[in-house]
Amino acid sequence: MVKIKAFTAHLGNTKHLKAILSPPYDVLNSHEAREMAKGNPMSFLHCNKPEIDLPEDTPPYDITVYEKGRDNLKQFIDDGLIIKDEEKTMYIYQ
Repeated sequence: MVKIKAFTAHLGNTKHLKAILSPPYDVLNSHEAREMAKGNPMSFLHCNKPEIDLPEDTPPYDITVYEKGRDNLKQFIDDGLIIKDEEKTMYIYQ
């Protein structure tokens, strides 16, 4: 039996939403992501394509890539760029 539950999500802070929004991680390659995020420390590409913040020769599946993504996401939350929803909600993904 399928169970569907509401949950409290982390969402982009609407005060900075234009700067935070980015394409899905699988739409851009690392080079394109570096270019798109250049000069924008609020781009969510720093979280979902964290290799852009590491040397270009870093292997894509190296543990440092995953650790950088974790650290970047934590920093986005700490800085208030990503905020926790106030109530449980149902989300439809299309």
